[in-house]
Formats: sequence, C-alpha cells, structure tokens
Amino acid sequence: MATPDEQKKHGGKWKCPNCGETKFVPFLDKLGAVVDVHKYGRCERINSCKYFKYPYSTDKQNTSRPTYKQTPPPKPTYIDDGIFRKSLKDYERNNLITFLNRVFDVGAVDKMIADYFIGTSHHWSGSTVFWQRDRFGRIHGGKIMQYNPDNGKRVKEPHNRITWVHTAFKIPKFNLRQCLFGEHLLAKHPDMFVGIVESEKTAIIASGVVTDCIFLACGGCQNLTIAMCEPLRGRNVVLFPDNSKLAEWSEKGRKLRHLFKTLSIVDIMESEEILQRYSLKAGDDIGDLILAQKFDIKDLEIELKEL
Repeated sequence: MATPDEQKKHGGKWKCPNCGETKFVPFLDKLGAVVDVHKYGRCERINSCKYFKYPYSTDKQNTSRPTYKQTPPPKPTYIDDGIFRKSLKDYERNNLITFLNRVFDVGAVDKMIADYFIGTSHHWSGSTVFWQRDRFGRIHGGKIMQYNPDNGKRVKEPHNRITWVHTAFKIPKFNLRQCLFGEHLLAKHPDMFVGIVESEKTAIIASGVVTDCIFLACGGCQNLTIAMCEPLRGRNVVLFPDNSKLAEWSEKGRKLRHLFKTLSIVDIMESEEILQRYSLKAGDDIGDLILAQKFDIKDLEIELKEL
C-alpha cells in the first residue's frame, strides 16, 4: 500500500503493470489509501494498453464487491496568458515563418499566424511555438520545435525531440493535458468540415490552400482519443493520415466514429503513383504533397472514404 507522501509524489499516477507508461490510476480503499499500485487500477491509455483490473474481495465468505474508488486524475495546468502573448512577435527571427514567406504571399502568412497563434521561442534560436489553445481560450501547452528556414523541414539535430514551454520555463508541478492544435477555431466556424492531420506545420500549410475546411493537428495517432476529440462531437470530420499510417488511423477512427456526424478518411498518401510523380518519400504527408504540387490541388483526385 502506498503512503500519502508517495501518492502525492506520483501525482496519483504510476507505471502501468502492462505497458510500463506512467498512466496507471490505482484504486483507493474506503479510507482513501491506494490498494495496490502494481496491480489494481486502470491505464489511461484506453485505446492502446486497455489494462483494467478491479480489486474484488479475496474473502471466500464475502463474495460481494467491496467499496472502492479510483484516484481522481489531477486537474490540468494551463499556461499563463502573459507567456503566451509574449511569444506572438519576432517573426523575422522565426525560421518556420521565414519558410512560409518563401512559398506563400505575405497576406496568407499573416492569416496563418493570426489564426493559429503561431509563436516564436528563444529557447532555440529561430524556433517556433505551436500553442494548444482550446475552445474556451485556455492554453493547455506549447510545443517548441525547430525548422530549416530554406526547406521548412524539421531540424532534428541536436533538437531531435520537441520541448514543451512548461519544461523550458521550468513551471513546477505542471500537469499537461493536451488538446487539438487549432481547437479554438471550431467556435469561429461551427458548420465547417474539420480535417485532422498529425503535424502542426501541415495543418497550417493546408489551411492556406483548402479554405472550406478547418485543419487541426493531433500530434500523433496516439492522441486521437475520445477526450481529445470530444470538442468535435457532431461535426463532419476528415482524417488525413501520413504515408503508411492509413490502417492505424482507420482503426482509431472507427473507435471514435460515434462522436461525429460523419467521418471520412483520405488515402491519397498511399498512392505509389502520387509519391513517384511528386518525388515524395515514405512518411510524407498531405502538407508535403501540397508543397510539391505547387498548391494547385484542383488537379488531385482527393476522395473521401467514409468510415
């Protein structure tokens, strides 16, 4: 049984006995103590891990289900608005904006900056902040990423992994609960189709070409959860998976289908003919296709396949 100090130290979450991720929420007994952090509880990775074990009574003479409750998840922490606002400048020093200005006109780039609240970070010289702002205006977090100003590609050395703003600012006891990048746009366009891509940069690029769809980014298929997609309930949604991710996104989409009015998926990035015609490679996405195709997507046959 865990002590109160141990419970506080772990923030109510422990390593899952099944997948090993620190996403395990154990059960509490009637006195509020953790029953067994190595066995009884639920993994929050409900779509990938699915571990759940309820602590039934082991007393042979008492087979009734005892009273237990789960540790309530810690409340999310939000970024201070002042930190957010201070990043909305210095675009002449932002490598991603430099690249976007090479391929789009100034008006289009200004709209991208305003729509998605693209920020500039001084954590790495020339780096970009992708703010996760929800429909209520709360800032869940900010991803700091570095790009090549000439070709727009991620700079992975020495910054192979992204850094979060709360990490860069050393905000103590920050509990990150992500939301979709661009979620704040939903209220502004309540009847528009919603396109979901993986990369924040791709959402921004696609928004400059396709004007009848709101593009949001999930940051990875593992983030396509019921909690993350709840703001899309009742909307018409289209999934745009990266090359080689069609099967994974299709499976995840079917599990979420009940949330949406309609749900479709685009498989154009699986076309070998398209990849060869535009010199694309494995792992590329719809953003890479838009750039390679010189933004004239009218010639592309993008078919929506219903899930």
